[in-house]
Amino acid sequence: MLFIGRLLAEAAMLESREVVWLPSYGAEKRGGSVWCHVTISDERIGELFVTRPTAAIAMNPASLTKLEPMMKPGGLLVINQSLVSSRVKRDDLRTVYVPAIDMATELGDDSVANLVALGALVGSRPIVAVPSLVTAMDSMLSKSPKLETNKRALDKGYSMFRMERSGRDPDLSEARNDIVSKT
Repeated sequence: MLFIGRLLAEAAMLESREVVWLPSYGAEKRGGSVWCHVTISDERIGELFVTRPTAAIAMNPASLTKLEPMMKPGGLLVINQSLVSSRVKRDDLRTVYVPAIDMATELGDDSVANLVALGALVGSRPIVAVPSLVTAMDSMLSKSPKLETNKRALDKGYSMFRMERSGRDPDLSEARNDIVSKT
């Protein structure tokens, strides 16, 4: 989750946008809870901490439990359907269910599920351009043997949801997006 938060921040900076990236690590060892807040705006950002996100990714049931009540009405909530079987109770949110782990497993690496979820997020709401994400990923993972798998995972999530938004929701690209991702 921290990687996709940083990737969003780097992509937004490539687009000359204002950005705040705030990662948080839980007290647990590997596999514990982590989250990050990313604010992307065309205007100066005056606050660091996101209290009412306009977009969020919940990768597990605990994350959904924490994120759903804090979402801004009209916000976009991307949910990893591979691990979360419950449905969102609020009807004032746009909800996208993506089988992120299953889709990542199809690519041969379930560790890229976060990138599938990110692809679904930007496929549903164009917070940043996909080419900006790819450029940032090229820079961040230039020496990684997983670079191409990461790109395929992003594209897989994006492709699944970009068609859904075609011709709909003209207000999806807001001037400011407060994004929270949690595992």
